[in-house]
Amino acid sequence: MELLMAAASVLTLVIVAVLVIRKSRRTPARRAEGLRLLKGMRHLLEHLQQHRGLTTGFLGGDHSLKPKIDQIRRTIAGDLSNLDASSLSHHDRWQAFSDHWSRLEGASLSLPVTDNLKQHNQLLANVLPLIEDIAAQHALLFLTQPGDGVATLWRELLYTTEWLGQARALGTGIAAAGQSTGVERIRLGFLCERIRALSTTAHTDLAGHSQTGSLSLKEASQTVATLLSIIDTEFLSESAPKLPASTYFDQATKAIGAQFAVVDEMLLALQHHV
Repeated sequence: MELLMAAASVLTLVIVAVLVIRKSRRTPARRAEGLRLLKGMRHLLEHLQQHRGLTTGFLGGDHSLKPKIDQIRRTIAGDLSNLDASSLSHHDRWQAFSDHWSRLEGASLSLPVTDNLKQHNQLLANVLPLIEDIAAQHALLFLTQPGDGVATLWRELLYTTEWLGQARALGTGIAAAGQSTGVERIRLGFLCERIRALSTTAHTDLAGHSQTGSLSLKEASQTVATLLSIIDTEFLSESAPKLPASTYFDQATKAIGAQFAVVDEMLLALQHHV
């Protein structure tokens, strides 16, 4: 009996050892696949945010934005084609996103402006957690040392782009219409507070990050400050803004692009650990 128990224990240890070895061999490939998906999702996030802003401006009355809407839809189609659907198909959030986008893309230019904005916000509310899920399931969240900025990448920085994207969309719609309601100004003021708080936290946390360039962080901070100043002057202090919708959209896009530039640097830093 003792021999059988000893043999069983040895066999268990061997099985565990084999599983650990197999897992360790799979981990680099799994991380590499996860990183590829993250890069694809990062671009999809940026382009969906742009689609929200452009369609909101169009519905607000600036029909000159239509060519840009057509172009961003082609870009999103390319993003979806480049992403490996088979690697994402088991994600409930991916399935929900795919279904929602297929309906929203065709309907967005015929929706009331507030409904279009709401639908896009709900769509993107699925994308951000999906990015975190992908990172976690591919062993990328805790790949490097705690405190090196990785947590900021998935939390403060990406959510900063989303708050900025919402402010871009709302402001573009207001600028296109040439007027705003009290509710819209209150909402925009709330977004500004969220942007200011999150961007300050993210940029401060990343300031000591050895793998993130100080110039890109400086640009990220400066563009946010400039955008917040424009919003305060053009939208919060006036009910009838004079800034053209396309001009505001481009300025907000510059601020968002600066945040994504830092995200790209962090993804590159992750790549060195895969």
